[in-house]
Amino acid sequence: MEPSPLRLEIDGIPEPVCALAEALEASGYATWIVGGGLRDLLCEKPPGDFDLATAAPPEAVLSRFPRAVPIGLRFGTVMVPTPAGPVDITTLRGNDIEEDLGHRDFTVNALAWHPGRGELLDPFDGRSDLAKGRLRAVRCAADRLAEDPLRALRAVRLVATHGLEIDDELAQALGDAVPALSRVARERVRHELVTLLLAPGVATGLRLLRDGGLEARLAPAAAPDAAAVVEALPARLELRLAGWLRGARPTAILRKLRFARRTTDSVADLLRWHPVEWNVDTQRDVAVRRHLKQIGPERADDLVALRHAELRVGESAGTPRAVAGLAQLEALVAAFERVRQAGDLALRRRDLAIDGKEVMRLLGCGPGPHVGRTLAFLTHCVVEDPSRNTPETLHRLVETLAAEPKGGDKS
Repeated sequence: MEPSPLRLEIDGIPEPVCALAEALEASGYATWIVGGGLRDLLCEKPPGDFDLATAAPPEAVLSRFPRAVPIGLRFGTVMVPTPAGPVDITTLRGNDIEEDLGHRDFTVNALAWHPGRGELLDPFDGRSDLAKGRLRAVRCAADRLAEDPLRALRAVRLVATHGLEIDDELAQALGDAVPALSRVARERVRHELVTLLLAPGVATGLRLLRDGGLEARLAPAAAPDAAAVVEALPARLELRLAGWLRGARPTAILRKLRFARRTTDSVADLLRWHPVEWNVDTQRDVAVRRHLKQIGPERADDLVALRHAELRVGESAGTPRAVAGLAQLEALVAAFERVRQAGDLALRRRDLAIDGKEVMRLLGCGPGPHVGRTLAFLTHCVVEDPSRNTPETLHRLVETLAAEPKGGDKS
């Protein structure tokens, strides 16, 4: 294939990226700008990362740029930090840039621009595919995914982030890549999933993930209505993970994918309290306050959003059960707001109307664990009914507690 370079001026490429390319060219190494940032500029989207493809071997790049860091020498990749962000510089695969582009994953990524000459190389009609909103593999889809099974997830992610339509050959090849996904570093898989879940086209992406057989490998037993539910949720990672993993084993799945413990615990907690409106008497403020205190006021809004999306667009939407659930959820939201307005949800021991010294005086004792247990009991009582937080009422509660018979006596 003998592609004809197209003279094209491209605005928006950061000056530090062009400077790196020019420095390598000055050292005698042909260098081209490639990667997602170039693709995004060509389809008029905010650019992501910019990469360079160069004839320079990694050793020459490391020697030319003292701050360069080898990040994948097996693939000939070196990272150079710049004021515009890190730039990955990779040695050409093959003899020249044309051969290198033939090893790329998708036609929309098989593009290269030479900043010095203002020439764009597009040997596989990637610009045409961008204009048509089409995602195609370079040459044979099965071969491209076999080279790196993560490309299957990348295809799904690009469909979700860029609104592209996957072509039939590539869609059929997704399933063949599923068994090989186990060989891919879990951190790389996690990165693709995070980007997919926060993408504007997440519903389309998740449907493709399921239809292509990828979801069954990554998240067995994920809810069948996950695509619609996740799309209806705010673009917050923990919340969308919870929407996706309803019905699955979230802790095991997220640990396997190397998610941070904080993220894993947050998702598990959300699903532990889901659905939020179950078994709450919304007419009794004491019950509502206790429920809100248990789940945490900050988590309540996410739980309401999750349940609302599930009832409104999930597979049971429109059924009598879903309609009743929405009414119960609406009543719970009103009750939450009512008790929030009353305050005292974040009550701490130091907010009590009496302190530990007063408890010791009332009990006629010195410091010890029984004083802490008494204060915890009083805090619980006040959370359930804030009107109890007066010295007189707390005195009576301490006296009542002290008068109760202690367990453990032998007859």
